[in-house]
Amino acid sequence: MSKKKRFLLLLIPLLIQSFYFPLNRLSSGGVRPEIPLDHLIPVWPVWAVPYLLVIYLWVGGYIWAAMAMEDELFKVLLISSIAAILAGQISYALFPTYVERPLVTGHDWAADLLRYVYAHDGLYNALPSGHAYLSTVMTLVWMRWKPRLSWAWLLFLGVVLFSTLFTKQHYLLDVVAGILVGVAAVRLSSWVECFNKYDKPRVIGG
Repeated sequence: MSKKKRFLLLLIPLLIQSFYFPLNRLSSGGVRPEIPLDHLIPVWPVWAVPYLLVIYLWVGGYIWAAMAMEDELFKVLLISSIAAILAGQISYALFPTYVERPLVTGHDWAADLLRYVYAHDGLYNALPSGHAYLSTVMTLVWMRWKPRLSWAWLLFLGVVLFSTLFTKQHYLLDVVAGILVGVAAVRLSSWVECFNKYDKPRVIGG
């Protein structure tokens, strides 16, 4: 598969992801998927740094994959990304969920950064967490691609998940649902790619 084709194919999940923004800003009603354990999680403004930084890591990761990943694994990444993002957008559209954010006190740079996040991201599209399912997909695929660095990919995922909770951008159920969506998407895409791999015409006598 040529690099040009790979980058063109990456426009598909990007296009689906673009529906996040109108859903985030125009949704109404719905439920707040909060549980009692969420009240035990403090607001920690400094975690807004990895919460925002991961966006650039996603972009860099997909570019890296398009440039260097082997075809079969790239297809797994592509299919699983499409499946996870599509599941997220459908969930946001049919079952609106939102978060109730706390008042951010303090006037240091971290508090200002968290207020910036709140000001530019709507309350909706909580469950499943997009940060969770996209990072789960990337972690699982990268663990296959670069298994010696599995500890680094798991650390990356852990930091992202904690950032969604400590910034109060998501509840625990949002994160759990996001992980499950990401795992299911990778399993589905692996099954599809495995099926395609062995569902090829055989040359008799060849």
